[in-house]
Amino acid sequence: MRRVLATSLAALAAGAVAVSGCGGGSSGSGGKDPLDNALGYLPKSAPLVIAIDTDLNGAQWKSLGTIANKFSFGGQVAQQLKQSINKQGLDFDTQIKPLLGNEVVLGAADPQSILGDHSSFVVALQVKDKGKLEGLLKNSKDLHADGSSHGATLYKQDDGGETAQQNDVLLAADTKAQLEQALEQRDKSDRLTEDQFNSALSDLPKDALLRVYTDLQALIGGSPSASQARQVKWVAALRTLGVTGSATDNAISFDVNVKTDPLNLTDADIPIATGDQSPGVLGNRGELVFGLRGVSQVVQFAQGVAQTISPGSFGDFARAKATIGQQLGIDVDKDVIQQFSGDTSVAIGLDGNFAARAELQDPAAFTKTLAKLAQVAPEFANGVGFQGAKLTKSRGLYKLTGKGKSKDVYFGVVNNVFVIATQPARIAQLASQTPKPVDGAKGAFATSSDAGAIVAAVISQIGGGSLGATLGGGLASAPLGNLDGWAGASTSGIKAHLQLQIK
Repeated sequence: MRRVLATSLAALAAGAVAVSGCGGGSSGSGGKDPLDNALGYLPKSAPLVIAIDTDLNGAQWKSLGTIANKFSFGGQVAQQLKQSINKQGLDFDTQIKPLLGNEVVLGAADPQSILGDHSSFVVALQVKDKGKLEGLLKNSKDLHADGSSHGATLYKQDDGGETAQQNDVLLAADTKAQLEQALEQRDKSDRLTEDQFNSALSDLPKDALLRVYTDLQALIGGSPSASQARQVKWVAALRTLGVTGSATDNAISFDVNVKTDPLNLTDADIPIATGDQSPGVLGNRGELVFGLRGVSQVVQFAQGVAQTISPGSFGDFARAKATIGQQLGIDVDKDVIQQFSGDTSVAIGLDGNFAARAELQDPAAFTKTLAKLAQVAPEFANGVGFQGAKLTKSRGLYKLTGKGKSKDVYFGVVNNVFVIATQPARIAQLASQTPKPVDGAKGAFATSSDAGAIVAAVISQIGGGSLGATLGGGLASAPLGNLDGWAGASTSGIKAHLQLQIK
């Protein structure tokens, strides 16, 4: 039944365009509403919970249906999904759809259910039609009566899992023991509640199609290998992660809220620079483009994490950095890393080309530092796989050339900004153009890329065959717009937004 339920959830897309009402029904199971009732089969300490809206008449599914109809293959996919249900001896319209309407919950009861060799989830859905559920379970060919527990009727699945009906709630788990544990948990006071679930999702869309709750400390505490990571102040301050996925007629969006306890944190402890000020971006159509304010913050955070998690390896790195600094007469942290505290814009092409520009704290000083760094550039390039690297200089630019198919890399300080690219023509473009702000961006990270052009380029590289003919052609001509996003940080957490426009 787990397989049937999972397939049915996938098939919701098939009914999103034209569905009828799911019927009435009320809870007889003690929760304040269907979601609270379904969440109650998990403990308060549950590390991961996913809630999916199954109301096919709701605005979210209608918008998803509108989006699907914009793709040439949307109708075919919907029909195939419904057919996959019917091949299992079930009728989606008469047996599955009448059950839907409330949020289905998929949750892990403990960290080991996720971190172990095999993931294990409890599934709970308060259905709209109790009689239809009872008939579906009794008549299912892959289910067999397996007694009762806590007022629920149990069924053994052919694949070894367990399914149950408790009043108007459908349950499924990997084993009978796990399912009985979920039934027992529902009667306890330390069960997961809707209020706790929603606490991780504050400031995120409330009517989302997909909502995810994660207890980060439970996950970190359940992993023995993460003991050293907990010594990092920011990691120790992590509390919850909330994620939502939602749709409008013209876009699909994902929002993220990572919550931290700010009590013992400073701005310097955060992975990215704090504040709402957002960097601009600069790139060409078909490239993955993003901007980052404060690269120095990211580097310093990474160094701090490495020092905490692996002090021995970091010690070797620190000594090597000090040796280079002494040989060249520079302070790597002050003269190099701290120079990149401003905005940086990066563009990466699928053909292997890239380009980036970075504002400098002191362009004149960094120009002198760069001349010293150039002395060890070939050696460093060889160390990271740029075999046979040689460095030359022309018209104020450095050119790093490798053997074989390695692309040449050009870099230097032009118009008071540091520029680096695999194509020399991009250098002037990067130095003369002003990065464009991303509409609505709030925070140190921003991205804006033409998703349609990127997808078309990927399909072109994949080539023909069944993928190119069946799916690729439709995607290449699909109305994909920009993929825009941002991430902002404070000592209270990190918020992020990613939106794919559908024209």
